[in-house]
Amino acid sequence: MIRKLIFVSVLFFSTVSIVLAMGPDELIRKTSEKLLEEFTANRSTYESDPSSLYKMVNRIAIPHFDFDRMTRIVLGRHYSGATPEQRHQFAEEFKILLVRTYSQALFQYSDEKIKYIPAVPYGKDMIVREEIDVGAAVPVRLEYLLGKKDGNWKVYDVRIDGISLVTTFRKSYNITINRKGLPVLIAELQKKNSIQ
Repeated sequence: MIRKLIFVSVLFFSTVSIVLAMGPDELIRKTSEKLLEEFTANRSTYESDPSSLYKMVNRIAIPHFDFDRMTRIVLGRHYSGATPEQRHQFAEEFKILLVRTYSQALFQYSDEKIKYIPAVPYGKDMIVREEIDVGAAVPVRLEYLLGKKDGNWKVYDVRIDGISLVTTFRKSYNITINRKGLPVLIAELQKKNSIQ
């Protein structure tokens, strides 16, 4: 399920610095287009040199995520008991994991058609929806949850067909934290990231 979540959400995760004044729906549309354009144009390079793909995703996408908020959601009740250093370490390793996972998921892209749906309020935040035609009877539905941080819209969760990416990670990581502790989870993420 996480692999499906990652593949579909990767259609969004990039943008350029000109998005500062964009609304959330325009941000999602333009970033999807930019990511796919860069990936398609340089696919053979990325296939032979995955580190260049990681750099591209890192450069283009990461500034538009709220990893502080994502960390709070993913760690859940364990966040308040974590030291500032543990929070920082977890956020950094989680970021590396997502960049690498999203980057690899791009190779599953094969010119699917995307329908963009205007943003709607979600409390103080906004939800932007997309429908992706993957050749099935029913399109894949995405919901990007964005909140304002420092005056800019930032993604803090993606739901694919109603399943939350951060909640999925929270459930998985919660088991490890409960059994072994947060330092062990961080060490496991570091190890996983070092071999990819």
